[in-house]
Amino acid sequence: MATTVDLPYFATDLPCPLPTDSEINDAADIFPKYMGRRIFEVGQHYIIKFGKQVNLLEGENMFVSENTNILVPRVYALYSDSARGVNYIIMERIPGESLLSMWPQLSPSEKDFVPLPNSYGSLGCRPILDDGFWTEDPEPVINGPFPSENAFIEGMVQKYLHDGGPSYRAEFFRHYLPRVLGGHSPTFTHGDFQRKDIMIQRESADSGHADGLETPRLKLTLIDWEESGWYSTFSEYCYTLTSLRWDYDWCLCVEKALEPCIPQALWFRTVRSEMWS
Repeated sequence: MATTVDLPYFATDLPCPLPTDSEINDAADIFPKYMGRRIFEVGQHYIIKFGKQVNLLEGENMFVSENTNILVPRVYALYSDSARGVNYIIMERIPGESLLSMWPQLSPSEKDFVPLPNSYGSLGCRPILDDGFWTEDPEPVINGPFPSENAFIEGMVQKYLHDGGPSYRAEFFRHYLPRVLGGHSPTFTHGDFQRKDIMIQRESADSGHADGLETPRLKLTLIDWEESGWYSTFSEYCYTLTSLRWDYDWCLCVEKALEPCIPQALWFRTVRSEMWS
């Protein structure tokens, strides 16, 4: 299937030369290795994600910045080492801390500032990468891309059956899920809107009040676009609610940032729990 950028991709305007193979091999991981993926930084400018389980589609998803005001790390290179079966994404290093680490320190007014970053499938009419639609071998009826919302919902049911769910429960889901989840159009969705994937920097505040009080200003950059794609409009809220840790008051901010889809989220969470129980 067609990619949305020509691969391999190398940006022409770089802050400094791209890391060499030896620099990449010698770099220290900044996150634990996970399922054939490594993430590390080289110098002051670059974050590199590479491995056999890294999908270059994540880098393509980050070009959403060309059509939105969402702050996204710049992509400097997307390429593969076919001999080793390894993919590389070289992206902009974003200074600051994650929203996960800074959340307890933020004032109520700063928390109010945190905004929602704004076909059913991945870019380029490709399969969805979310675990809820994943199979070891390609199965379009489960992985997509899906031509309609009904097919998208049926993909959830088929995944449930594929993972060993009993047929009578699958039939129950097939009967009721379209009633609850239906009637939504596709929209480009991040798919993993959690505090850990939001980098935050405090900027100099402006005095926006007559009493001279300063209005907090936070610069936010959304990272980790691996599972992004065209999902139903309820999906961002459902994925976010499903991943909530229910610590601190992030749950209250989610309700302000995202349009609540409570009935959809409850059913969505039920199906996901059944899959992974």
